[in-house]
Amino acid sequence: MRVSLVAAVGRRGQLGLGGRLPWRVPGDLANFRRLTLGRHVAMGRGTLGSLPRPLPGRTTVVLSRDPSFAPPGGVLVARSAGEALRLAEAGGSPELVVAGGAAIYALFLPLCHGMRLSRIDYDGEADAWFPPFDPGAWEVAERREFPREGPAPAWALEVLERRGPPPEAPETGLDAGGRPR
Repeated sequence: MRVSLVAAVGRRGQLGLGGRLPWRVPGDLANFRRLTLGRHVAMGRGTLGSLPRPLPGRTTVVLSRDPSFAPPGGVLVARSAGEALRLAEAGGSPELVVAGGAAIYALFLPLCHGMRLSRIDYDGEADAWFPPFDPGAWEVAERREFPREGPAPAWALEVLERRGPPPEAPETGLDAGGRPR
């Protein structure tokens, strides 16, 4: 199963501030919707809590180790990255899209085949950061730039593909293809 990360990041890798995006870029939000519709979308509890409701047209998979966690109706719970992948595969999703937050991105990065990073022209404060990664392990397959619109900052969409298969991630119990070892 293909695993893709979708994230909006500031110039220094900023993801969020106070549980929210520190910017509002309508074009990026539309891009996120386009990339995630019809797919299983993995996220942490904080990301789910920042949304007004589960994302329509997508199957939301929330990662939580808390056995008492009871999400709103229609949201699936996974206790590990491996379980999230199995839920997406069982649901017939063509890929698992990882939508944050920072700890969830770090968990899935070793299994990731591709990333769609919205590079936001933002250099302000943050309290959540995208995890570091080796740029040499990735190829920029596409880059599109979008100008500033009104109060929204300029941004660029980068589509990155991993050079070669993802390394095995021992914490998931899965091989690079997302299959149980």
